[in-house]
Amino acid sequence: MENKIKYPCFTYVFGQLFVHFNMEAILYIGISQTLFAGILIAVKRPRMLANRILAAWLLIICTEMIIVLINDTLIELYPIKILPYTYGPLLLLYAKWMTSEHPSFDPRYLWHFSPFFVFLVASLVFIDEKVMSGTDGFLVIDRFISFRIVYAISFFVSITAYSIATFVVINRHQKRLKQLISYSSGKITLQWLLGLSITFYLGYVLMFIFGGIDILVGFMPFDPYEISFIGLTILTFLFGVFGFNQPSIFEEVVKFKEQKIALTDENGSKKYQRSGLKKKDVAQYISLIEDHMDKEQPFLNRELTIFDLSDQLEIPRHFLSEVINEHMGKNFYNLVNGYRIEEVKRRLEDPEFKYLTILAIAYDSGFNAKSSFNTIFKEKTGMTPSEYQKTVSARNS
Repeated sequence: MENKIKYPCFTYVFGQLFVHFNMEAILYIGISQTLFAGILIAVKRPRMLANRILAAWLLIICTEMIIVLINDTLIELYPIKILPYTYGPLLLLYAKWMTSEHPSFDPRYLWHFSPFFVFLVASLVFIDEKVMSGTDGFLVIDRFISFRIVYAISFFVSITAYSIATFVVINRHQKRLKQLISYSSGKITLQWLLGLSITFYLGYVLMFIFGGIDILVGFMPFDPYEISFIGLTILTFLFGVFGFNQPSIFEEVVKFKEQKIALTDENGSKKYQRSGLKKKDVAQYISLIEDHMDKEQPFLNRELTIFDLSDQLEIPRHFLSEVINEHMGKNFYNLVNGYRIEEVKRRLEDPEFKYLTILAIAYDSGFNAKSSFNTIFKEKTGMTPSEYQKTVSARNS
């Protein structure tokens, strides 16, 4: 505390009281909502392994908030904050199992929690010692200074590494989906999880910045770690809401449980070794696909999947996927949406549709979201839909 008394005493005391009383309220809110959300997701049906991980993550955060509240109001339970070491691994496992068709527990996953167990042992060994007390005295030269530095660095590395790993898992999943579906949906792309995971990481980066400033300069009237629970309370609420409403991805995409989804390599391209597809069949399959798209217009179905197209053409799904990816040079998502864009352009040029809005035409042409339509249209044509419409109007006038 010595490094803070050089600032006006009244200002510091007022700040401490303000933060203390508001932190108690925030912790009570956080404890209530994480406990409620954790229980709801744990008992949610159908039972999914990913939901159990999310429920465990929320309940562990709830436990950490309870410990912080007890430390602030009653007695310090332990000198080292160890539960946050589980946040990153649990977030990664949730993303990994949510994006796996057949998730299963592998004992090797326990290695992800080795830092937690190491610091748990250290916490028990030093249970009666004053190892660390927030940012106060962090750089004081004593026998625990090396321990505190290793703890801080390892925690930052852990949060960073697992945030990156979670991003990679979701990014690969989104690329793989483009081999299977022709539409965009937050429930299957897990865009919400990606956004919240990035926000979660940036929140901890901010906490480390504030913590570093407080250690070196020492003017903040609060513990940056405790103040981080404000953001964590908001984030866990959002995780709870989205997580509870998140269905099984592969039940959403795959209508028939016996069909398997082909794995992708690191670049998102399919592996088709020994697929059984004969070269003489490739040209025939391409012709069937193009004729079917032109005549039957299956792309008008906003939720068209490769499984639907496989049934319609009576071509095995893995053959169809290989032809589209390896021989037509596209993925299923780009193939179908290419036809949708051409249909939008045709209707924009047809006087019969001039009384419809661009968005109405887009929906009627098979798109299910304005944002994805605008993005794809710009990629395919080099201009926005409204710009294209003005070009058409100028050409016809």
